[in-house]
Amino acid sequence: MVNESGANAVANTVSLADAETGPLRRSTFEHGDHWTDGGEPVRNAVSTLIRHWRLIAACTAVTIAIALVVTLLMKPTYTARATFEVQSDAPPVTTTDGSEQGRPDGAFLQTQLALLNSQALSNLVVDRLKLDKNAAFMGDDDEVSGPSAAGTAVRRKQIAASKVRAGLATQVLENSSVIEVSFSGEDPRLAADISNAVVEQFFLSSVERRFAASNYVRDFLGQRLAQLKGKLESSERALIGYAGENGILSIPTQNGGEAGGSQSLETVGLPALIERVAQARAQRIVAEQNWRMASSRNGYNLPAMQDNPQVSTLTQELAKLEAEYEEKSKTFKPGYGPMEELHSRIQQTEAQIARLRDQNISALHASFDLAVQQEQALESQLRETRGSVFETQNRGVGYATLQREVQTNRALYDALLQRFKEIGISNGGSNRFAIVDRALPPRAPVSPNLPINLLIAIVAGLGIGMGVAFARDAIVERVSTPNDVAQKLRLPLLGITPMVADDLDGQLREQKSAVHEAYFSIETALRLASPNGMPKSILVVSTDVGEGKSTTSLGLANSLSERGVRTLLIDADMRRPGLHKRVGIANVKGLSAVLSGEADASEAIVRPSNYDFDLLPAGPLTHNPAQMLATQFARVLTDLGARYDVIVVDSAPILGLADAPILANLTEGVVYVVEAGRNRPAAIRTAIQRLSNSHALLYGVVMTKIGQRASGYDYAYASYHYDYGSES
Repeated sequence: MVNESGANAVANTVSLADAETGPLRRSTFEHGDHWTDGGEPVRNAVSTLIRHWRLIAACTAVTIAIALVVTLLMKPTYTARATFEVQSDAPPVTTTDGSEQGRPDGAFLQTQLALLNSQALSNLVVDRLKLDKNAAFMGDDDEVSGPSAAGTAVRRKQIAASKVRAGLATQVLENSSVIEVSFSGEDPRLAADISNAVVEQFFLSSVERRFAASNYVRDFLGQRLAQLKGKLESSERALIGYAGENGILSIPTQNGGEAGGSQSLETVGLPALIERVAQARAQRIVAEQNWRMASSRNGYNLPAMQDNPQVSTLTQELAKLEAEYEEKSKTFKPGYGPMEELHSRIQQTEAQIARLRDQNISALHASFDLAVQQEQALESQLRETRGSVFETQNRGVGYATLQREVQTNRALYDALLQRFKEIGISNGGSNRFAIVDRALPPRAPVSPNLPINLLIAIVAGLGIGMGVAFARDAIVERVSTPNDVAQKLRLPLLGITPMVADDLDGQLREQKSAVHEAYFSIETALRLASPNGMPKSILVVSTDVGEGKSTTSLGLANSLSERGVRTLLIDADMRRPGLHKRVGIANVKGLSAVLSGEADASEAIVRPSNYDFDLLPAGPLTHNPAQMLATQFARVLTDLGARYDVIVVDSAPILGLADAPILANLTEGVVYVVEAGRNRPAAIRTAIQRLSNSHALLYGVVMTKIGQRASGYDYAYASYHYDYGSES
């Protein structure tokens, strides 16, 4: 089974397998082509918090203790609240959309809040309650009670007013015209008295201000009324005098008021005369049309001819005679006596109809002549009237100017007079106040609030602790997550192993454990990291002791042996050997004896009872292990390479020792072990530089001791895998 890190290592090897990066030969590239993970920053932050949970807990405990001490030492503070409503004289009107008109606007309410917090109102409250003489309110400060100038009566009042303003709070309740006045102090009864006194003094001062403003406005309006009255009388006298001199009449309108401008009899009669001229012109046009129609069509189709009963009778009689003549003409000749008589009667009837037509045409012509004369007479009268009106209008220019002046003065006078009367009725006020609730002595203090203070302390402590934790991680940089291997070390990652609390060796052998599955994945990634497959010899090394180097060596050897690979594990840490203890064998003979020639390798190699690989322990300690490794280990490694498929070498740490660089030059490749969150990137890079100087081939990094879910890596897949297999 190949994990994600193994797949990365394979991809890296394929992409730049032949690349040489300086003295350190690498089978992988600089790990720049890796998959991005958007959740990595979150996992890193969570990992940081988990690693520093003790620091965060300590900061939280300290802030809680400080908050508890401060809360217990604070004096209790009581807050008394009074409310009053700001009303308008006009009753509120509910509109169609549900809102109310007539309520005080926001600007007016904010003005009232400013007045409530004013210095003048605080001075009135101090005088009313004699707070400057109240020892409990003033306190025992030397500034107040001392014999210096600061202890005078004026200074005491100033200090008392400042204390009132400091403890006073006002606000407009939401979506209302109700104002809340509250005062906070150490004495609950005094706090209630001050709140009520502020409201009452505010009412009194508001009334006084409005009354003083009303008196000023009344005096001002009275003076303006007297001036406008004189101007109005002068303008009216000038208007009447001008009208008399120019013969202009002021004719009242239908509603009893004066006309809009200068008027005369001609001006009044002009609209009626214009209307008569229009009517005469229309009558003349109609008469002319009738006469011309009668003349052009012989007058037989005129309405007067068709409506005349005599014409109708003659027309019917003519039709009968013509029909009778037509009928008899079929039998008799025209010269026959009765036919001639009938023809004579037809001619007489036609002559009578013609006479009636001529009479009608003459009457229409006379009517047309009369209409023309009437029109001409009215047009002549209209011209004369227009001339008279134009003359009157020329004279009325001055009249209109004087009349407008009179109207303006009268309008101003009426408006000021009305305002003067309104001020007298309202007594100078358009808003009033009403108390809603008076302040009562509070039963419990509002501060200190122990639960709130503790909650704030917990939040602050957590914030400070997390801030310190992140700052510490930023200052003291560590390689803590698998992503740090790529970002901070620029090295490929072969795999990761979890943190195990107990029985590590037992879980290494247990195939269903997360540790076993992790090393199986690392062994697979290592097999694919080289184009030639699994290397013959592998050196496992770390920066410092206790990072999981020996455990990784055991895990790799165990995974290889389970695949049927002939595996030898060599404990080359001849300074602090420990593999013999892990597998439960004696360290009588070992690598040190083989290197010194005191024993043969076949005599020193043992097969642990719980594993399928062979182990060459370190053997007894020597004085100069580095020299022995440099001179004899290559021979031993060559001899053993003929007997085993893979040899895993567990080396001493790099920093400060020469063992690891020597062994790295002799083996085919290196697996570097890094414990999560232990070493700084600079230390690891220094150690890797030492390997680079020995021309080692670095396959990748194994990160050990990853906390469960600490950095977003979960080992639950191992148990899931085996559960799935058992179910199937």
